[in-house]
This record gives sequence, structure tokens and C-alpha cells, in this order.
Amino acid sequence: AALSSLGLKPIDGARTMAAAQGSSAALLRDHGFLAIIVASALIQGSHAAYYIFASIAWQQAGYDGLTIATLWVLGVIAEIVLFALQSRLPPFFEPTVLLLVGACGGALRWIGMAFDPPAFMLAALQLLHALSFGATHLGALMFLARHAPPAQAATAQGYLAIASGVAMAGAMALSGVLYRDFGSAAYAAMALMAIAGGACGLIAHRLGRQAAPREQAQAAR
Repeated sequence: AALSSLGLKPIDGARTMAAAQGSSAALLRDHGFLAIIVASALIQGSHAAYYIFASIAWQQAGYDGLTIATLWVLGVIAEIVLFALQSRLPPFFEPTVLLLVGACGGALRWIGMAFDPPAFMLAALQLLHALSFGATHLGALMFLARHAPPAQAATAQGYLAIASGVAMAGAMALSGVLYRDFGSAAYAAMALMAIAGGACGLIAHRLGRQAAPREQAQAAR
């Protein structure tokens, strides 16, 4: 990261400040923005049980280190493939749609994990990382890039990072209690979390649909 940053061009601070539109607090009054960051935070937070306990559960199920490593690698590869192809996605996959896809992928993935599936099903569920993490991440960042004023881009990403951190911390604490008492059934709570994130994404999608005609009318004037 340090080496790649050497190739970046300096930011014109004066021009950036002159381009500022409204205060950062205005972002928190934008219902669509709030719905997006809450949706993303909930869907990403639903990975808590997976990040903490997946390897432990797989080891207890009798899988060796190579198999466990392969399962993790499958998720990473699926994510990379989505990121590599994201510029070729049809226009239908707007940011809110990507979030909804991520929520559906997360819910399906965690429901499957709750049943301690066999290895071949685990491999298929790992490929859903492209949706539960990848599509959610892309959708949130694409929304910020398109809707946050340029001078507030860093602030918007900061709010997203804070929301995601809080959701992940809370979900990790909850996962510890649930996994202790219920084992892999704790993933059911993660599925509910992803579904709640999808509900917020649907709210953002509808708000965006309602705002589009108003923006077109203003542009016509």
C-alpha cells in the first residue's frame, strides 16, 4: 500500500474545499444514505460467526488443515472474480440491487452453514462469499461514489466504516454467546442479520426510485 501510494497525484486542497456542498451532517439527514450504510453494516456484520468460528467448527468436524485452507481460498477467489468482472455487470445491477443480492447471498449462505453441511456443500457455500461480502461491498461503495458530494467522499466512507465496525463488534459478541450455547446453529442469527440488512437495502432502493423522478424534473428546469 505504501509503494502504490507513491503513484498517487496530490489532492488540490483549495479546490476540494471550494467544491464542498453542505456540511457532513447533511449526510446523516439523507435517509437513502443512512439506509445504505445500515444495510451494508448489517450484511457485513453477519459474517462475524463465520470469521471467528468457521475454522474451529471445521476442525471439530474432522477436516484437516489443507481442506480448511482450501475452503477459505475458495471464498477469496470468488470475491476476486466478482471484483474483476464488476465493470461488465449489466446496468440493472445498480448499487441498491447489489446490496439486495448480497443480503440474499448472505442469508442463503448462513442458513446452509447452520446445518453443518458436508464438504462439497461447504465449497458451494464458500463461493457465495462473492455475494455476501463482494456484492455488498461493491454496492455500498458504488452508492457513495455516485451520491456523496466529492468533498464529502471521505466523510461518507468514514460513516460507513464506523457503522460496519459497530455492527461487526456487536455481532462478534453475540456470536460468541450463541456459538457457546448452540454451536453452528448460531449462523441462524447471522442469517436474520443479513435479512435485516436486505430490508434496509430495499428501503434504500425504493427511496432511490422515488427520488429519480424529482431529480429528472429539476434537471429539466
